[in-house]
This record gives sequence, C-alpha cells and structure tokens, in this order.
Amino acid sequence: MPARTDEVWKTSALVAVYLEGVRGAIPLAQEQIDIMLRLIAACARPIRRFLDLGCGDGVLSAAILQHHPRAEGVLADFSAPMLDTARRRLAPQNATVRFADVDYAIASWTGSVAEFGPYDAIVSGYSIHHQPDVRKREVYAEVFGLLSPGGVFINVEHVSSASPWVESIHDDLFIDHLHRAHPGASRTEVAETYYHRPDKAANILAPVELQCQWLREIGYTDVDCYLKVFELAVFGGRR
Repeated sequence: MPARTDEVWKTSALVAVYLEGVRGAIPLAQEQIDIMLRLIAACARPIRRFLDLGCGDGVLSAAILQHHPRAEGVLADFSAPMLDTARRRLAPQNATVRFADVDYAIASWTGSVAEFGPYDAIVSGYSIHHQPDVRKREVYAEVFGLLSPGGVFINVEHVSSASPWVESIHDDLFIDHLHRAHPGASRTEVAETYYHRPDKAANILAPVELQCQWLREIGYTDVDCYLKVFELAVFGGRR
C-alpha cells in the first residue's frame, strides 16, 4: 500500500503554517460559511446534533454553534494539533461538544461517532479531498448512513478545475488573497510558497459535478453545488 500523503497534517508545524498563514486568506471563506448556515436553516428543523468531519480548527462548528447554541456537536479529526486548536476555539462558547480522534480513511471510523447520532447536519471543510476518489465516494455513503431523515450534508471543499487555464486563474486568485494577508512579502515570494507548499501532494481533487453525481447515486436528494468559485465549492444534499 502506498504511503499516505495526508499524514503531513499530523505535524504541528504544518498545521501552524496553515492556520496562521492560509486559513484566513481563503477566498470567499465567510460566504462559504454563510451558505452552509443558510442550508442548515432551510431544513426547517431543530439542529439537535451535528458532526464536523475533518473539523480542523473548528471554524465550521463555531459558526453552527453561534446560530444553534443548544446543538450538540461532534468534532472529528485525525490530527491532534487540529483537535487541540478546535478545543481552544470552542472553549469560550461553553457548548456541548465532543472531540473524536477519528481517521475516516478507514471505514470503521463510523463506530467512533455513530453512538452520538443520528445527525441533523454533517459538515466538512477542506478535508475529504485528501482521500482517493474511491474512498471519497465511500465516505459520502457512510455519511449518508449517519444522517437522520431530512438531515443535510454540506461539504465546503477544494475541487478540481475544468482545465489548466481555469486552474491558473484559481491560483492567481488565491495568491492575490494570500498576498493581501501577508503584505510584508512580495507577491513573487507568496507565489513561490504557494506552489511549493508541503501539503500540495496531499490534494486529490475531483470535479464537483462528479461528486454530486456520486451523492445522487447514494440516495441524497436536493443535491447541488450551492456555491463555486474556481476550485472552491460548497456542495451536498439531504437524506
């Protein structure tokens, strides 16, 4: 079995670089979260329990809890530095949350979170694209099994570009945002760091249209790409 490239996310140094230098510069990051919250609200049901899969620093969970403070959350990730950051982020909210050291690259991961479900909402942010395509589809099916009837799955995700030309425009957009976030560096320096970032090899990108097709085949309804700008997409569906 080939070595897993996503193991780099277990290192504190890379997590720090991402959280301090990249996460806040993601184009349309707030708009992506706003769409996620709107989709959850549109389900017209109380959000009693939610799962944040590949939770990272807990930014999506924090937004959900701000609007649904009585909800119980499960934050799952296989990166200890990310889970530690999420704990610190959510501590002031005094919410009912659990943190699960979960590697969803392995199918048995659902056993660690199923006891706290079923879930009215399952969200994921920039995480599932680290899995091979076959595993992505399997994860979507496993998520479907964890949702309550009418529950929603929302994936805020990095997807592939339709062509090298579109990819180049995406890269320019991201570099521009990174440069604004790091005015002390030249754009050339920012671009060099962007193109040679250590986590790039962990990206296994798939077209959003294909992933929406997988969701429909699994049984999700109301499947759509709700927001997309180049390689950044918000998509999902309901059970």
